[in-house]
Amino acid sequence: MGSLTAQIIVGSPHPNHDGINPTHFLFLSENSRPAWTLVEQTVFEPNRARERGTTWVPTIEGALEDALLMIAVHVVETPEFVEQALSFNAKILGPWVELPSELTQEQRAQLIQQCRSMSNFPKIVVSVFRGSLLMRQLPVLGSYRMDVEVCRVGYSRLSSSWRRETKVEGSLSGR
Repeated sequence: MGSLTAQIIVGSPHPNHDGINPTHFLFLSENSRPAWTLVEQTVFEPNRARERGTTWVPTIEGALEDALLMIAVHVVETPEFVEQALSFNAKILGPWVELPSELTQEQRAQLIQQCRSMSNFPKIVVSVFRGSLLMRQLPVLGSYRMDVEVCRVGYSRLSSSWRRETKVEGSLSGR
């Protein structure tokens, strides 16, 4: 089992102040290969939560944009977009999708272009943990139109039982 190296919160922005009203969460686990798991969970209305989990194995070089495609297919659910994705591969709505083998590079690129132009994309908050493959992919978010916040590690205190040491990096001063 891999460890989680990033998460994305999906939802709507609050109309009066910063923040997010989450409806879905994506978790990136990494080990022998990365995988995104989408979980629907309405935090403020627990009765609306559905038992639904979907896992996509992303491309290594485009894992962040693959997560955004996953959100477009399973959260935004614009009929034209979903129909286009289904025309490329009917498995795209399944519970387990290995994206590198389910879509060609051209099909994936076409869906990404459509995703980048969506005006109804929900707000996302991307938390990237130390060592995540997403760290170098963050600049692609500038190509999208959604409200977005990115959280990177500003402080860490990590203990290693193998090395018998604790490593402290960053600052808690808020600067």
